[in-house]
Amino acid sequence: MFVAAVYIRFFRSFNFDYLRKAHKSFVPDPWDRLESSDLQYPFVKVPLEKSVTTVVGANESGKSQLLSAIKHALSGEGIARGDFCRYSQFFAVNRSMAYPDFGLEFKDLSVSERQALVKACKGRISDDGFDSFLLFRVGGKDPVVYLRQAEQWATYALKDRNALASLMPSWFEIDATVALPESVPLKHLAGDGGASLRTSPRKERQFFINTLMENASTWFSTTEQITAAAPNVISAFTSASVGAGNHGDQLLLVEDLLLKVAGIDRSAFQELLNAVEAGKDGYANGIVEQMNRELAASLNFPRWWSQDHQFELLLTLRDQDLVFTIRDRTGTEYSADERSGGLKYFLSYFVQYLSHEPPASGAPEILLMDEPDAYLSSTGQQDLLRIFEDFAYPQDPERAACQVVYVTHSPFLIDKNHGERIRVLEKGEGDEGTRVVRNAARNHYEPLRSAFGGFVGETTFISNCNLMLEGMSDQILLAGMSSRLRQQKAPTLDNIDLNALTLVPAGSASHIPYMVYLARGRDADRPAVIVLLDSDEAGDKAREGLQRGPQGKKLIDPTLILQLGDLPAGKVNSAAPAGVLAIEDLVPLEIGVDAVKRYANDFLEPDESQLVQTLDIGDVDFSGCNGTHDALAKAAQSKVPGLHLDKVGLARSVIDSVRQGTGLDEALRTMDANFRALFRELNSRQRRATREITSEKTRSKIKRLKRSFLLDHPAGATRADATLLLEDVDAVLDDSVDAEDLRSEIRRVRRRFELDDSPNEAISEFDAFRDELETLVYREVNEAQEE
Repeated sequence: MFVAAVYIRFFRSFNFDYLRKAHKSFVPDPWDRLESSDLQYPFVKVPLEKSVTTVVGANESGKSQLLSAIKHALSGEGIARGDFCRYSQFFAVNRSMAYPDFGLEFKDLSVSERQALVKACKGRISDDGFDSFLLFRVGGKDPVVYLRQAEQWATYALKDRNALASLMPSWFEIDATVALPESVPLKHLAGDGGASLRTSPRKERQFFINTLMENASTWFSTTEQITAAAPNVISAFTSASVGAGNHGDQLLLVEDLLLKVAGIDRSAFQELLNAVEAGKDGYANGIVEQMNRELAASLNFPRWWSQDHQFELLLTLRDQDLVFTIRDRTGTEYSADERSGGLKYFLSYFVQYLSHEPPASGAPEILLMDEPDAYLSSTGQQDLLRIFEDFAYPQDPERAACQVVYVTHSPFLIDKNHGERIRVLEKGEGDEGTRVVRNAARNHYEPLRSAFGGFVGETTFISNCNLMLEGMSDQILLAGMSSRLRQQKAPTLDNIDLNALTLVPAGSASHIPYMVYLARGRDADRPAVIVLLDSDEAGDKAREGLQRGPQGKKLIDPTLILQLGDLPAGKVNSAAPAGVLAIEDLVPLEIGVDAVKRYANDFLEPDESQLVQTLDIGDVDFSGCNGTHDALAKAAQSKVPGLHLDKVGLARSVIDSVRQGTGLDEALRTMDANFRALFRELNSRQRRATREITSEKTRSKIKRLKRSFLLDHPAGATRADATLLLEDVDAVLDDSVDAEDLRSEIRRVRRRFELDDSPNEAISEFDAFRDELETLVYREVNEAQEE
């Protein structure tokens, strides 16, 4: 069973569904009528996904209030008159002040859940195999069940509260305000907890001890001094005991990490404390080392934190505290406080995710999370999306699936693979209140301007890989078909991941070389880029421009460019006589004709649209046309002369046909196969481009060789030693233009220090040679810097 929708009325910014009430075809549901009145005020209905629901909206649009409404509706607790919508016409200050109203729709009931509902209604419901029901809490009174029977809604009062409680899903939250602390006292982990100086943050305890030591001679020499210093001592003690902020919550988080997630027994911390107090440093360090092994195995953090796959969270023993340190890909260790807040909060979310224990009853759960993006970078937010996905579809068979609802301001916390999960809330003017923007995610490839308070579009540099496209129509068709294939559970090789591949329309084929230059040509650290081009004259010129590049330096490896005409023969089926030259050629004619009719309905006057509705496949003639789009445009113009068939508008209509078209089964299978073939080729290039940027960078390789050389030769080296080093540097270079430039620099260094002469002699200017090595390491970066 899952919550399919939440209904809200007269609650804070949610007044009622004023748009539905004003619609000419409005027919109220039974729950829309006010008690003891014929007045009709429809609830604001917010549909929820069975898996993950993303709620977005501008400030004060009601996002957080939606989470509160779900809690009230599930538990019936905390429903207060003070939360009644203040701009409702029913808001009053007399004795009859009203309560807000809530409702829930449940679907996919199991047999046991049906039986529990029957029991909660004292057997008044007949168990005839129903799989859904609605529950409403109106006017602060007992909940009422609505069950669909034939064409009518039947109402049942809930009589057994315990049976209802066992049926209702429970909700829980990941606390977005608690970060992993810098350290934790061993006494706390050993079980000697409680609010005391021993469990205060380490810095506060150190401050207290330092204060006592610095003032010992004037505070504790005599009885009189002790008496006089008592207020100062009490003040210092109180300050250290209270600690900082939410330290108690942080300690609970550490317990979850070490006891639940890592599975370390509490007795191990008592043993470690005993070893420290007895001065058995070797034994204590051995215990900590084993704890770190358990921690690494249980966290497997590199799988989830894509910013550094060599990341390690370690425990370090300092006095009677365990301090959290972090080792990254540089091999350097940092304290937790030295790293970004985003990492600490992501660790917190991750620990809460791993340590969460579902209810023993097996009842369904809902995770509610309010703006988890506050501390996370764009990449960290994408990593958090994968945690939400694992809540909904756990890879661990021991974990139960969990429904997820979260609200966000960030475009990076939207799963672009699942536009159907987005719910946009908008606050109207005056007494209109919050409403749900219907179909906001229908074209999820478009920016959600109003939801984020500004323009948020597809841009480069925000994902693992960027796909450069000629125009918006390519973006629409790729995103729409990706969504369709994902719903069909297509293999990952046959689809694209829109969270890992950013679709970047350049505006035209001629703009693509410059867009790639912007992405890759101006910095040493280049993002991964692949390119999709039409197989026409403009596409061929763009490909040449990418190979020529500015100053003769090619912008991208040719293997990362795909022209549509290069799709494997036999894998695609196109009606265009010349084959696939543009992305529209992957669309079967049956779908293309249906899309033209939809386009006409959207853009033409009714009489002109009616003419286009007579269009048939037989009207499509490719003679004299450059592909499918031109042929469809020509056929449409035969019905309405002068009709302009816009590529972007047609692409939207094609996706509408794919989603809603009936009688197109065979054509849809063809289109699915065509786009699977395209996605497979794009995937191959994406993997190649991503491997290029995730493999060890040339600069890192040279830096490693230089470091090793200088460790072996700190004060001087022979010319032979230097020659061997430069040969090793040459060996790590690839065949790029930049690598050739670096090889030229290596030859210059060999000449300057005469390395080919008298190999056993020492380099006369060794300090200058060291400086030249630094120049080689950072040459690529310096070349990319602008004056």
